[in-house]
Amino acid sequence: MSEKKPKSTAKNTSKKPASGKVTKPLRRASAAKSGQTSSKPDKAASNRKAKLFGRIKKSDTQGAYTSVKNRKSKMVFSSKASGASALGGFEQDKNRFRMVWGLALVILALLISRAYYIQVTNAQFYQDKGNELITSERTQKSYRGMITDRNNLPLAVSAPLATVSFSPHDYSREYYELKRIIITNPSSPQLQARMQKRLDNMDLTKLAAAANISVDELKKVTAIDDSIDVTDEKAVKAALPSGAGSHYLPLLNKVTPEIAQSVSSLDFPGVYEKNFFQRYYPQPQSNAQLLGFMGQNAKDPEGGYEGRAGIERQYEKDLAGDDGKVLVLKDAKQNSLKEIKQIEPEVPGKDVALTIDSRLQYLLYKELEKAGRLQKARWSTGMIVDVQTGEVLALSTWPSFNSNNLNEMTGENQRNRALLDVFEPGSVMKPFTVAAALDSGKYTPTTLIDTNPGSIRVRGYTIRDHNNLGMINMATLLQKSSNVASTKIALSLPADAISNMQRQFGFGSKTPLQFPGEGSGLIVTPKEKETSRRATVSYGYGLQVTLAQVAQAYSALAAGGVMHPLTLIKDDKSQPSKRIMAHEQAMSIVQMLESVTEPGGTAKAAAIDGYRVAGKTGTSRRINPDGGYYTDQYRNVFAGMAPASNPKLVGVMLIEDPRGQIYAGLTVAPVFHNVMKEALRLYNVPLDKPLKTEAQ
Repeated sequence: MSEKKPKSTAKNTSKKPASGKVTKPLRRASAAKSGQTSSKPDKAASNRKAKLFGRIKKSDTQGAYTSVKNRKSKMVFSSKASGASALGGFEQDKNRFRMVWGLALVILALLISRAYYIQVTNAQFYQDKGNELITSERTQKSYRGMITDRNNLPLAVSAPLATVSFSPHDYSREYYELKRIIITNPSSPQLQARMQKRLDNMDLTKLAAAANISVDELKKVTAIDDSIDVTDEKAVKAALPSGAGSHYLPLLNKVTPEIAQSVSSLDFPGVYEKNFFQRYYPQPQSNAQLLGFMGQNAKDPEGGYEGRAGIERQYEKDLAGDDGKVLVLKDAKQNSLKEIKQIEPEVPGKDVALTIDSRLQYLLYKELEKAGRLQKARWSTGMIVDVQTGEVLALSTWPSFNSNNLNEMTGENQRNRALLDVFEPGSVMKPFTVAAALDSGKYTPTTLIDTNPGSIRVRGYTIRDHNNLGMINMATLLQKSSNVASTKIALSLPADAISNMQRQFGFGSKTPLQFPGEGSGLIVTPKEKETSRRATVSYGYGLQVTLAQVAQAYSALAAGGVMHPLTLIKDDKSQPSKRIMAHEQAMSIVQMLESVTEPGGTAKAAAIDGYRVAGKTGTSRRINPDGGYYTDQYRNVFAGMAPASNPKLVGVMLIEDPRGQIYAGLTVAPVFHNVMKEALRLYNVPLDKPLKTEAQ
């Protein structure tokens, strides 16, 4: 019984297929067909059978084909992929699909972001880069303003000039290029004709005639070789001019634009024109230190010029204006083809009108030069000032230089001595000692001062006059230039009285001119016990001043005690006038100073026929750098005004280290006379004194 059951089971199952599903393992079917049966299945066979049926059951749930017959006759699909490969399932395909599309979207986003950055965010940068290849900015130099005198006569002007140069290298390159185009385009006769016409226009004879230069020289520097193969780039490059002068050969240097046009209008290859302005000074020597000069600006990439000294520097911003900028189209050779648009407008410089009278300026310089040469002096300088306005009518220094040729300029002759140099003024300071005395109330113009015996001992030092003057008043103090009387006044006043009065008249500080490099001088206030210093300050030693400060102080005296700030610019009222002294006291000092130019005074040579002249001389020793003072070197100063009855003009002159004469009355007083006489005539100042007759 037990042996039949397995057989009947196998038979029944083979006759009942379940909708195409395999109910018997293939290996078992094969064994049954061959007639090999097992009557005694062991334990291992049972295990193999269980494993086999487990696999069949799993395949059944996956809907796989299990026989060749079924696979050929009918295909059964399932919602799940076949288990033939673990990588081929739908879930795995879906993940790969998402990954590929995600990657594509990331790349697309990056491309869009890059395009947005280039075309929107950073568009200007790339536009500028493109423009750099075909355009460039060219500076359009502004016209520098003129400097004129008070009568609008030019003292400094900018003349338009041009320099025309020739580049043999560029010319030869263009020549060979045109020949190459002609040779390589036989099928384009019109193109060849145009290129041949341009080639014919490159005749060096035309350029030589227009530039007035030898044609042989042009042929030599261009070195055209018609035998080379112009289609061979290396051969052409080797034939191009090289070395010094191959890119720059001056044809016309600093000529007028009209002359330059005769060459540049040829439209010749390799010819370039550069336009610029050059400063020109019609009256160079007399104005050199005042106007200054132009120098190259190291910060300007195009080598522009700027004011380096004097008025040119002080008013650089007003005179220079603002350069313009023009956008130009350029070719592959970086040559400018045409102007596209104005980027920044050109702003011309402003004219600067000075208070200087060029006629008086020239006269002053010539007199300073004459006296300086005659006295074999180191240098001389002077100023003329309008009393009522403070305007400087003349300001000059000798020796000078030609400001149109800076090769003549040295460190010494370029200094504006009247404004830059400080010195011990000497006796020209005595009027301000008298002013302090009158202001104190202790003295009047008629107060007598005992100068006997012509000297005084102060702290071990002896202060002397030239002679024993005895009992003298204020007028005699100034006429005879008494050091002893000045010392006695200083010692009778508070220690700071003299110094305070000197500061009140503008000494010790820069003038309102604010000239570049102007000196401020030095006024020291002595202490009560410093009697020797109190004494020396009273007659012009132990302090430092500039000639401009002396001119300003004497102008204040001449104006009746009103300080009109000095000015070099016409219609410039930057600072108001102010009263620094009572009118009566100031005019009394002016009357005292008249005696200096009269018989018995120290400056008779300063007198002018028909005019009352007031002034004061100053002869001081020059300081020795090794200590003390030189015994044979002097400085001569004269400060005066005319007409004394109603002063209109003040003149101050200085000669440094004269070798002919040592006293100011003999050296600078004549300079004042010659200059002031012509100044009074030029300005039609009425006479205030009878003219001398021949009998007189």
